[in-house]
Amino acid sequence: IFSLYRAKYGARESAEAIADVEAQIEIAIEARTELLAEFSHRSRQEWVEEYARNELGMVPTRADQIVRIEELDSRIASVEDLSAGQGGSRAEAIDAD
Repeated sequence: IFSLYRAKYGARESAEAIADVEAQIEIAIEARTELLAEFSHRSRQEWVEEYARNELGMVPTRADQIVRIEELDSRIASVEDLSAGQGGSRAEAIDAD
C-alpha cells in the first residue's frame, strides 16, 4: 500500500512538474513571437532612418560628402605633410575641402 501511495504521489509531482515546464514553454513561445515582431519592425529601413535622424542626429549623405578612393590624396593632406606640420591637423585638412 505504501509503495502504491508513493508511486501515485510521485506521478502527481511529475504531472505538476510537466505542467510547469509546459507553461514555461508557452511563455517562451509568446516572448519569442513578440521579439520577432519587434525585430521585424525595427529592421525596416524607415524605422532605422527615423531612429538615426531623431536619436543619433544623423542625416543622409550629400553628394559632396562622398569621395572615391582615387580622389583621397587630392582631398586630404598626405600623412607626410601632416606629420611634418605643413598641413595643420587632419580635421583642418578635411574642413578646408
